[in-house]
Amino acid sequence: MEMVPYQPLLFQPVQSEVGFSLSELLHEVRATHFPEIEGEIEVRISAERPLAYVWPRFMGVDAHLVVFHPVLNHPQTPVEVLRFLCKHELTHLVCSGSFIDGRFEAHDDAFWEHERKVGPEGFAVWRWIRANIGSSVHYRGGRLGVSRRWRSLRERPRTPYTPSLPFDGERWDIVCPGAGGQLALPPSWAVRPLPFVP
Repeated sequence: MEMVPYQPLLFQPVQSEVGFSLSELLHEVRATHFPEIEGEIEVRISAERPLAYVWPRFMGVDAHLVVFHPVLNHPQTPVEVLRFLCKHELTHLVCSGSFIDGRFEAHDDAFWEHERKVGPEGFAVWRWIRANIGSSVHYRGGRLGVSRRWRSLRERPRTPYTPSLPFDGERWDIVCPGAGGQLALPPSWAVRPLPFVP
């Protein structure tokens, strides 16, 4: 079957309100953690059900699409949250899932292992999501989605990204090497189960 590339204008252009370029953030994450991914990656904002998703080969054979829900397009959404979601979506391109008991599972063990490797800050990010937009996010049938009530959160202030992690007064450059781009979690930090449990 021949793949027909779609035009980017199928998505209504949305002005970014986060204070930085989502495309540049995704490409920074890609260059740092996913150098093996080839081709182009477009970034869009669209009010579809998932909080964020990747559509491999949507724009052509080696041209992928990453889409963020507009509930994240808020001036007080921390860059750390969006950086982790970029890691999550790009992990789908390197860990394409597997069939388990005859059912395709996009989030198999290899996926979670890779995500923990590139994004150990995941638990803290999901805690921020639950605290700030959790009332419009639901987890059903193994999928994370955003309800239609998300617009009610537009005027609500959001808390800063301040993960409460078990650090014992280590210096900032030890805890967050590379100017804070990635938290360096201590070995005793327990890996948590699935990230979103309402």
